[in-house]
Amino acid sequence: MITKTSFSRRRFLKTSLASIGALTTSTGLAAQLQLANALGAQSSARFNDHKAIVCIFLYGGHDSFNLLVPTASGEYNNYAQTRQSLAIPLEELIDLQQNDVMHLGVPQSADALADLFNRGRASVVSNMGPMIAPATKSELLNNTRLQPPQLFSHNDQQTLWQSGLADTNIVSGWGGRMADLVMDTDTSLPLSFSLGGTNLFQRGRIAQQYAMNKDGVEQFGALNPEHSWNDTRIAHYLRVLEAADDPFTRTYAQKLKNVRTNNTLLNSGLSSVANTDIDYREAGDLGDQLKMIARMIEAQASLNQPRQIFFASLGGFDTHDDQAYLLPRLQQTLSHALAGFDADLQARGIAQNVVTFTQSEFGRTLTSNGDGTDHGWAGHQIIMGDAIDGGRIFGHMPEQVINTVDDFGDGRMIPTTSIDQFGAQIAQWFGLGTSEINDVFPNLNRFGAADFSLFR
Repeated sequence: MITKTSFSRRRFLKTSLASIGALTTSTGLAAQLQLANALGAQSSARFNDHKAIVCIFLYGGHDSFNLLVPTASGEYNNYAQTRQSLAIPLEELIDLQQNDVMHLGVPQSADALADLFNRGRASVVSNMGPMIAPATKSELLNNTRLQPPQLFSHNDQQTLWQSGLADTNIVSGWGGRMADLVMDTDTSLPLSFSLGGTNLFQRGRIAQQYAMNKDGVEQFGALNPEHSWNDTRIAHYLRVLEAADDPFTRTYAQKLKNVRTNNTLLNSGLSSVANTDIDYREAGDLGDQLKMIARMIEAQASLNQPRQIFFASLGGFDTHDDQAYLLPRLQQTLSHALAGFDADLQARGIAQNVVTFTQSEFGRTLTSNGDGTDHGWAGHQIIMGDAIDGGRIFGHMPEQVINTVDDFGDGRMIPTTSIDQFGAQIAQWFGLGTSEINDVFPNLNRFGAADFSLFR
């Protein structure tokens, strides 16, 4: 329900900033209003097509060096010697059909990923991570200022991956900054939707994220308009909101009314989109998140959202202990979820509009602690979609040997592809121009373009 006092997103942004400005300097307020006007000048109306990106964050630090395993005899022997009890037997690896780097295989637990890769539906970006600037092992060891802050810390490295900024204190994510530049300022409905919890990745300087669950929209418990017995309560509640008479209360009231409006819009959009009959196999909660994301992507036409950004998550990758048992099950969940999602998008006829990729706060050490691995730095990430150059290994694949030029110490691999370089290609596919990409990734000029192209 939209009341007579409701107003556009542009006015809401300015009202919110104005109320906050009472607690800040006039200079800070002017800068915030200037930002609102500058970002508000952009609009999703400039697009005549639809594109969506889906970030799957693997919380805990995925040991992706036990996802891509060398299979040629000499390289496998080095891997087995380094990984010791965690090494996957050679006969339990499925070959990846590629000519980019060394011969590689994935564990049988990730058979669905191997199938996606070998059919050209997915690729892998190897040895990626947060970087201040390109640096050699010697330079990193001799100059700590070249090292990202708080390396090997879960929370800090999650922040670096999701913000895409390795040496600043900006509290926005690179997905959120992309949303800032393409959002429709005349609607309260965000273009970012999270099925995986509140996250920094989707937090913009202005753009917000809409949290959903695997069943869809979460209504106010006692104010659910789907139940007629709440009608009187809702009417009284709206009268209370209308009575707001100071800037802070009016802003808060408008936020609550926007939530009600957005819930109605989303319920209406999803009502015409069927649940899938695709078998996601043993994909668990991640599969359920992706099922709802597929429905939301199909609903974009009725929601009038030519650009959408989604976030899903899977936890449990902090495998200091019991890794030989835990990791295969997590990788099976991930690969089955990806395969199910890809099949779901194809069945709905929207696969050509979607790019899906993984992130994780770090890879893990090549060396075993006896029962698991410890916090590392670089790792491999998966990217999937019609638009990508599928069946490829992008970037430098380090040897799984300790004390090489790729080893920062104790088997922690130094990244050779930055998050900036990866994200910039995603942003370009999404429709951002050069100046906009540099706004999202202000440190990109330190690295230059990657020596590979993710997209055909």
